Amino acid sequence: MHLPSLRFIAIASTLTLFLDSGSCQSHKSKAYLRDLTVPVPSFSISVKISESARRRLEGMHESVLVIAYFDGDPLPGQGQYNAPFRDVFLGSDEKLTDAQNVATFDTTKISQSNWNKLADKNYYVTINVVSARKVSKNNLLTCGVPEDRLSTFAGKTTEVLCDLIGGENSIENSALKSVGGSPK
Repeated sequence: MHLPSLRFIAIASTLTLFLDSGSCQSHKSKAYLRDLTVPVPSFSISVKISESARRRLEGMHESVLVIAYFDGDPLPGQGQYNAPFRDVFLGSDEKLTDAQNVATFDTTKISQSNWNKLADKNYYVTINVVSARKVSKNNLLTCGVPEDRLSTFAGKTTEVLCDLIGGENSIENSALKSVGGSPK
């Protein structure tokens, strides 16, 4: 009866030593494998919002958030399916707009290991502008979505037009007007 108990203790001790040494190795490996980063050239997004959107956001004390996504096309055999992004996803960054409704991306960094997988280092930038959802749980803005190569944005300020979702100048209502529909 004591023999199985001793065997269990011996196995448990061995497993504990094995798991402890594995976790130490894993911790060292994680520190060793930390990804280096590549800085994204500085650029700014100037958000131009309609008067009705401005009044609504100010009345609610809601902010405007600009999100930049970075991705690109891979070297042969280096990518993976990342819908809705291209096959090499480099990362994203978010900035609140300042008092002049400008968001400046000047400290953004992307993954160097993923950057090394790019076929063209002039990767893509996609900009998404939304209400910050600090007050309202829903996005209140509909905005243009600039998307182009990094060289289009680097060192420049790009303007993005926004309106309230469902507002008279919104992108969705412009599309409805062009096909003869009417917003409700």
